[in-house]
Amino acid sequence: MIKTTMIAAVIALIAIAGFIIYSSAYSVEEGKLAVITQFGKPMGAVEESGLHFKTPFIQEVNFLEKRLLPWDGDPESMQTRDKKRIDIDVWARWRIVDAMKFYVKLRTEQRGQKMLDDLVDSAMRDVVARHNLIDVVRKSNDPLVYESDELQRRSSDQVTGGGRDDVENEILAGVDLESYGMKLDKVRIKRVNYVESVRQAVYERMISERLRIARLYDSEAMEEKNRILGQTQKELDQIEGEMEKASAEIRGKANAQVIQLTAEAYGKSPDFYDFLRRLEVFKQTFGADTRLILSTESDLFRLLKEPGSSSESTTGRLP
Repeated sequence: MIKTTMIAAVIALIAIAGFIIYSSAYSVEEGKLAVITQFGKPMGAVEESGLHFKTPFIQEVNFLEKRLLPWDGDPESMQTRDKKRIDIDVWARWRIVDAMKFYVKLRTEQRGQKMLDDLVDSAMRDVVARHNLIDVVRKSNDPLVYESDELQRRSSDQVTGGGRDDVENEILAGVDLESYGMKLDKVRIKRVNYVESVRQAVYERMISERLRIARLYDSEAMEEKNRILGQTQKELDQIEGEMEKASAEIRGKANAQVIQLTAEAYGKSPDFYDFLRRLEVFKQTFGADTRLILSTESDLFRLLKEPGSSSESTTGRLP
């Protein structure tokens, strides 16, 4: 009976000891931090992964994330140094570097995210207000590809310093999280856009600019068209002048040759050509319904009466 009681007592002691050991032991996973609290008061932090022990029943373990945590803010409306009203969207990466400070000040990662909402937004507004829009948009002064030479001539925006990289680095440096046991590792600008109230005006200005460039192209095209037409007309006038000159020369040579041949032929047979001239006179004088009243003294009357006459007085008066 005594032996049985002793065995039961030993088993009970072993169970109690096991329960106490189980209650005091805890494991910290890789990538996690642990804060030990006693009655809600932070007593210490554990950053090493592995098996650890605490005072059972009166102490609790609170786990925190040791790895990088994402933060993505809402788009905020703000004004640049050159008075451009924009919506800017920023994301960041942060981590807990001092578990005790973080737990005392913020307790949870959700409250850390809310703290970043305020601090990053404030720093972002200060930095953007010190820079022109081109610095927020571009990262360098690499040559831009413009749609037209006119846009390139009108563009005067130049990045100051490192552009967007400098803006992001200034935002990063402007957020002080040391007192909260946090560290901001990276800040990046995700999106930049004009606010809705300005966007429509910008679109209208872009349309007006494109229309102005289109009119410029039209005027240049009309000027080129007139130049080509003028050059073409000049060449046509030159060709027509040369053609008329060559035609006159050819016609003159032909007329000279005709006169020469006529003179030679006339010299060989004068009577035949007198006869031809008489026929030409008849052709020009008489028509289908021609009626003539001629005097007997008329040369034409004598010519009609004596068509074969070769009298010198008659032929000499023919027109």
